[in-house]
Amino acid sequence: MYDLAAYAQMIAFKGRTSAYARALEAHVTPGSVVLDIGAGTGILSFLACRAGAAKVYAVESESIIQLARETAADNGFSNRIEFVEGFTSEIDLPERVDGIVCDIHGMLPAHGKSIVSILDARDRFLKPGGWILPARETMWAAAACCPSLHASLTNTWDTEYGVDFGKARLKTVNSLQSVRLKPEDLVVAPQRWAGLDYMDLSGPNIKGDLSWLVDRNATAHGVCMWFEAETPPASSYTNSPAAREPYSFRQAFLPWPEAVALTVGDRVAVSLRADFVNPDYVWSWTTSVRSESGDERARYRQSTFIGATLPQDRLRKRAAGFVPEPNQNWQVDSKLLNLLGGGVSLGEIATALLAEFPARFQSWSAALAKAADLSETYSK
Repeated sequence: MYDLAAYAQMIAFKGRTSAYARALEAHVTPGSVVLDIGAGTGILSFLACRAGAAKVYAVESESIIQLARETAADNGFSNRIEFVEGFTSEIDLPERVDGIVCDIHGMLPAHGKSIVSILDARDRFLKPGGWILPARETMWAAAACCPSLHASLTNTWDTEYGVDFGKARLKTVNSLQSVRLKPEDLVVAPQRWAGLDYMDLSGPNIKGDLSWLVDRNATAHGVCMWFEAETPPASSYTNSPAAREPYSFRQAFLPWPEAVALTVGDRVAVSLRADFVNPDYVWSWTTSVRSESGDERARYRQSTFIGATLPQDRLRKRAAGFVPEPNQNWQVDSKLLNLLGGGVSLGEIATALLAEFPARFQSWSAALAKAADLSETYSK
């Protein structure tokens, strides 16, 4: 979820917004039907309307959709935009669309359900010969010097109180971090890690190898990553450290367990993969640093799975062989769902819940809040 300030920053980022505006002007024709995935404030839907779209389906799962509706009315777009609250993967549209527009990633395109949502919408909603914006996204990487961030992940666990936080340190260096670096913080030349062509991409998982020959002495703390999104015919935007206009998203950073002093002639090799495990990605990176003579100076095998803090009981309950035994939460939800389909008001449902589960709800208001939560999810 973003706050309004974050939405404002994304709109104000001229490189991004103008790139979409130019691309929509090029692709949208009178009569075009467009799907906006993760519409947010509705800016891309409004740009599609301005470009001549006859119909836009603006899909957004968060409450910001109400502000988008109001903004559409204020700007005269209400008759051409249909706002749909939810995830595109969980809805149906009454027709296929000529084009899909979206900006739903975080620091990288491989973020949450972003790629999954684009591919699902492409396969279910896009007409043959249709278009997607961005059409392609490229992810770049470079070993980087980032001492302040690295120190916050490692040194801060060293306390004067005699407590061993070794396991906590291990988890922090196995986590995907955000950072804002400058070009001079990159100790090697950027390399292309992966390219995503959304018209041809077959699945959400991504992997690739990187290799650099070090040409100057420097200290590195991990791998910095960023993306470039292509919005053809002739525009793009990026969150690269070299971008003249800083994007609202920072760069991603995959830390190493320790600082590595690189010398001229060293070979740094990183095998990197991002595997979608609903609802987000597990990142894995294996790093090898070899001297000019071939001696291995450092080797690390890391993964955000190691960095996760999932309770063992939660993992146990998600295992394929686990046999669930319903608890009281199930009893409450089951009763509530039956009542939701019975043509009664939320107030009446709250009264019934309080009567049947007096130990669970301290008041009628608490029961009403529970009923309202499920009503938001399951009501039309």
